Amino acid sequence: MADGLVSAVVEAVLGILGSAALQEIGVVWGLKNELESLESILGAVQLVLQDAEIKQRKSRAVQDWVSKLKNAAVDAENILDRIATEGFRRRVDSERGIQRKLNSFLSKRNQLLFRLKMAGEVRKIRGKLDAIAEERVKFHLGEGVVENRFGGVLESRESCSLVNELEIYGRDEEKEMIVEKMLDRMRDRDDLSVYAIWGMGGLGKTTLAQMVYNDERTTRCFDLRVWICVSNDFSIQRLVGAFVESIDGVGCDISELDALQQRLRERLRGRRFLLVLDDVWNENHEMWDRLKEVLRCGSKGSVLMVTTQIEKVALMMATIGVHQIGYLSEDDSWSLFRQRAFMIGDREESFVAIGKVIVKKCGGVPLAIKALGSLMQFKSHESEWLEIKESEIWELSDDENGILHALRLSYENLAPQMRQCFAYCCLFPKNYVMDENQLIQLWMANGFVSSRGQSDLYLTGRLIFKELVWRSFLQDVEINSRGTATCKMHDLMHDLAISLMSRETYIFEHGKVIKIPKTLRHLSFVSGFSEAIPDNKSKLKFPINASLRSLIVHEGVPAWGEGISLLISKQQHLRALDVNRYYVVEKLPNLVCKLEHLRYLAMSCYNIKRLPESLTHLHNLQTLKLTDSEELLELPRGLRVMKNLWFLEIESFYSLLCTPPGLGDLIYLHELSIFIVGQDLSHQIDQLKELNLGGNLSVQGLDNVSNIEDAKRANLMMKNNLTSLSLSWTNDMKKNTTEHYEQVLQGLQPHQNLEKICIKSYQGSGFPNWMSTLALKNLKEISLEQCRRCKHLPPLGKLPSLTCLNLRGIDSVERLDAEWHGDGESAFPALTTLTISDMPNLEEWKIGNVESFPCLKSLTISHCPKLSDLPFLPALRSLFISGASATLLGSLRFLTSLTSLILFDFAEFAMFPGGLLHNLETLQIGSLPIKNPSNVLDDLSALKTLHLSDLESLPEGIKNLNSLEQLEVSGCNGLSSFPAAILEDLSSFRSLSFQNCKKLKPFSGLMKRQTTLQDLLLNGLPELEHLPESMQLFTALRELRIWHCERLCSLPNWLGSLESLSVFKIWYCKNVNSLPDGFKNLKSLRKLDVRGCPQIEKGCKKPKGVDWPKIAHIPIIYINQKVVQCLDHS
Repeated sequence: MADGLVSAVVEAVLGILGSAALQEIGVVWGLKNELESLESILGAVQLVLQDAEIKQRKSRAVQDWVSKLKNAAVDAENILDRIATEGFRRRVDSERGIQRKLNSFLSKRNQLLFRLKMAGEVRKIRGKLDAIAEERVKFHLGEGVVENRFGGVLESRESCSLVNELEIYGRDEEKEMIVEKMLDRMRDRDDLSVYAIWGMGGLGKTTLAQMVYNDERTTRCFDLRVWICVSNDFSIQRLVGAFVESIDGVGCDISELDALQQRLRERLRGRRFLLVLDDVWNENHEMWDRLKEVLRCGSKGSVLMVTTQIEKVALMMATIGVHQIGYLSEDDSWSLFRQRAFMIGDREESFVAIGKVIVKKCGGVPLAIKALGSLMQFKSHESEWLEIKESEIWELSDDENGILHALRLSYENLAPQMRQCFAYCCLFPKNYVMDENQLIQLWMANGFVSSRGQSDLYLTGRLIFKELVWRSFLQDVEINSRGTATCKMHDLMHDLAISLMSRETYIFEHGKVIKIPKTLRHLSFVSGFSEAIPDNKSKLKFPINASLRSLIVHEGVPAWGEGISLLISKQQHLRALDVNRYYVVEKLPNLVCKLEHLRYLAMSCYNIKRLPESLTHLHNLQTLKLTDSEELLELPRGLRVMKNLWFLEIESFYSLLCTPPGLGDLIYLHELSIFIVGQDLSHQIDQLKELNLGGNLSVQGLDNVSNIEDAKRANLMMKNNLTSLSLSWTNDMKKNTTEHYEQVLQGLQPHQNLEKICIKSYQGSGFPNWMSTLALKNLKEISLEQCRRCKHLPPLGKLPSLTCLNLRGIDSVERLDAEWHGDGESAFPALTTLTISDMPNLEEWKIGNVESFPCLKSLTISHCPKLSDLPFLPALRSLFISGASATLLGSLRFLTSLTSLILFDFAEFAMFPGGLLHNLETLQIGSLPIKNPSNVLDDLSALKTLHLSDLESLPEGIKNLNSLEQLEVSGCNGLSSFPAAILEDLSSFRSLSFQNCKKLKPFSGLMKRQTTLQDLLLNGLPELEHLPESMQLFTALRELRIWHCERLCSLPNWLGSLESLSVFKIWYCKNVNSLPDGFKNLKSLRKLDVRGCPQIEKGCKKPKGVDWPKIAHIPIIYINQKVVQCLDHS
């Protein structure tokens, strides 16, 4: 596909050339003229790029020219980046007081040699770009803005009001909803009503609008109906003229807008009209306001309906409703495909099976389904259908592929830097949950995000993300537990992105044919990393040049080997390295610290205790992400010199002893996971004062804060971008007085935008005023932990947004009463989750006369031995009680809405409260002193999930649980048998697991039948010597897992009779010698996973192992976590 990204690259290089830092270096190093000449050449080329990007679609010569230009521009960017990096390094060294050792004239650090070398490089690339620029003349490229940025494809986007509803599937409900809502709401409005339909390209917005337009109720309601296809031309004069022409039925020769408006008023006077504006792209609010003013001339009840691909446009225009069009269901998708593909006549059943796989590629998008259905209509051989099934949509030829052509129209409407940001997302696998922050960080690292100044780079990235969501390039946006947005990309959008980046990107997947592009710049590993990058060989299995800019490893890799070192050592221009699922051993490889252009580094710190000082040589680094950091003790002390650092994210920083000194010098720092307050000047809390931090911040070592004035110097109240804040003291209560703690916490008041706060080991007797007011009205989550001297809780019940509250280790609190609930009309109006744990003196929880906890769904009470009663909680669905008084169970009689109940660790246990828990769907009980749990399962007719742990015997009545779907038995070391007959009549039963039961031999006795069980796990059963014969009756079994059964010696041949079995996993069963011959008969088996079974592993070696003939037909085979075979690419 033609390259539409060159504009962004040229724009980025021009941005570097225009930067004050590079211009200063140019003057000092004598490169001023060369750099100005380079800027002039690129500026001249930029003028014709828009025309070139359009013409390259029909001209291979122009396409080649654009490709050459892009490659040269990338080379120029690399050279300029190296110059800027060296200049920055020398400035940092000068600030450090370091003098270069010039003990060799040939030293790489020799300034004169470096300047001469760079001058030569700049002249060389200038000459190359100059020659390319000269070639533009022969292509007759026009300068400036090209009016029709869609080239010659506008004609194909024309639409009309006619529709054949016999060819439409799955839109009837949406049509009904829109017609009813539109006609109902427009009757009450004097003003023009506007209804908007939006969604990604190809979903059928136009079709849905046509159905509404032609509905019989619509035709009766309106005196006049007009349809106008807008596309990219939102000229008010054109639209009004088209409206008049449609009414009159003849062409309109009026050219003046005022005269057109007068004519339109005449035609619409006293008439109720429906106007459809199809395919609107205009985002200019002023133009829309002007058009709306013109259209306010019909009678009451007139309606304007618009369709658009941009959510922002829909929200801007709509007044009576916005409808986001949905994807077709699997059934409707298949019906539409079948209508097209099987038009000539019925096909064989094999074609149907293949066709259903092809339909899944379309993801419920009608345009894609119709395009592929029409394509398959004329393919009569099964091999042709299989070829399309195995292909990616982006690999189809232009003649076969109208899908991406249509989606590309949306893409062409993006600004150049947005196009790059969207296309880069193809480095993530399909259906991958992408993190907004990570995307922005990677875009920044690759230079895709430009701005007027570095200080608003991140903000620009967020705006780009929002635009891509509004335009449906990214979708399914959710807020994760960390408070950041996540999203996905529709499969067809992913195909579009890959088609755009195919010349410079490769996504490695196990079993996929390797086709590395010559100009590879971005490499991503989804699976098969160990196969491609061997640990102990010096030669890679495929050629990779030294031009990589991004290397992302999505799968977990156990160790850092020679292969990855060899790959990285070749890269001179790497900007993004993500190996956070790579388990580095003991220390960070030195070669990572030599990647001078690196801007994004995400890595695992598994087993690493200290990061080397050489890491601070990465002067361009913007993002440093450290995962698996449980053992990390220390960061590089010189981190303060990394002036370009924006994000310092450390996951699991429990062992960190201190944070580096002088972090306040990092003026661009936007996110800092942890700051540990120290006693010396460069570690004090005022280091946070000038930092505009966002995201999550944990401040520890608050014992070292002197007083309230010292605390205020952290300036937390001004950090309006912080979403989560953790404030921690040590557990040394003797270190400071109660009053000291209270003063410090008073001075640490955060900004009102804060959504989550955690206060740990605070030893004041009460909490400050800012927790007693509505100053934190946006707080959604509060955690108070180990506040042992605290006697009174703040009135948290007044907080209107609070959804989650965690109280842990507050020893001195005896009552939860009216003071805690606050003095409002309602207490805790939004709270859905409450945890109260380790409060040994809590005796009473009273609600009072106000409405309390109306939304509370989940409650955890743990180790509160004196609490004897719970209040009435009308909405409670889930209850966990552990280490509590048996009398607390009496409260269950009031909680009739419960659907989930977990009871653990009671020293005494009265009769189980039966009879009132008829809505219960999940029950988990364990460590209860019930010798004969006879009534536990009485009257639980709705129970679907039952977990039993640490019990001496099974409760009676399991066989009577007609709704039971899942049963787990774990840690029941006194249990020796599980009668198979229990399972006979459980008609809804699906999943069964036995785990870590020392004496258990499951499925004893006879069983007549069991035809519903699909998933069985046998884990940690040391007495299991053979699989019971009764398992042969599990005819519906799909997944069988056998783990850690040391005495199991063999697998029975009758396993081959389990015809539904699709997944078989056997782990750490060392005495099992081989797989049975019956495995040959398991035609449905799709996956075999063997670990820690040396004899089986030996027999399953491909292709000469003795067991290999028995398993060769299985598509996916893992042996010790390595892929041995992968025949399934779906």
